[in-house]
Amino acid sequence: MYYLSLVFLTYLLSESSGAIAPFIKPCKSDDTECLIASTQNAIPYLGKGIPELGVPPGDSLTFKEINADQGELKLTFRDLKLVGTSKCQVINVKRDVEKSTISIEIDCPLLITGLYKLDGKLLFIPAQGDGNIELMTDKAKIFATLKYKTINGNNGQKHWKITGYDYSYDLVERVYIKLDNLFNGDEARAKPILDILNNSWKELIGEIGGPIIKELIAKAVDSIKKLLIVVPISELEIS
Repeated sequence: MYYLSLVFLTYLLSESSGAIAPFIKPCKSDDTECLIASTQNAIPYLGKGIPELGVPPGDSLTFKEINADQGELKLTFRDLKLVGTSKCQVINVKRDVEKSTISIEIDCPLLITGLYKLDGKLLFIPAQGDGNIELMTDKAKIFATLKYKTINGNNGQKHWKITGYDYSYDLVERVYIKLDNLFNGDEARAKPILDILNNSWKELIGEIGGPIIKELIAKAVDSIKKLLIVVPISELEIS
């Protein structure tokens, strides 16, 4: 998710001298308690955005279109908006110097609204609709690991360059899924789909929510790449 990039950024800056982000308390790379507290403290600032560092506000994001076609399901999201990420809780942060990785675990409430269009099968049941969509959960647990390498920047200083990432997520609490205008408002035909939304949400969220989370995290990593081009390692860590 895009806000995940801001949390990673918080960790990176938490080892700086404070010149770039004075609201960050410097921490040693192996001081987990300090890293968590420092990251959590910075979330409100990151939600507002840090324009001088090229970081846009992370508390409200929009996505023009996401294609989530898979198998017999044709599914497209349009004009999506994500809110609630400023309330994320940092559970764990770890940097593995030998493996050149940064790992983080966060719990986030998520509210996603926008438009959808689907035609095909949801959990093997025929479905068709075109209207408003709403996804809401009080807690989505996200795990992510960034891989990086050290490079020489154009400014003559060393920088970290992101070379890849892995992520996973777990829906700790129920996800409420609302799809308006199923079968053009035909309530009788829509009932089986509505029953699935209420009773099998965890199985369904992989088809509906998975592609959205994938796009959010991709944007997050892209934001980190851009930031690390500007900020040298000397301002990101205490050796």
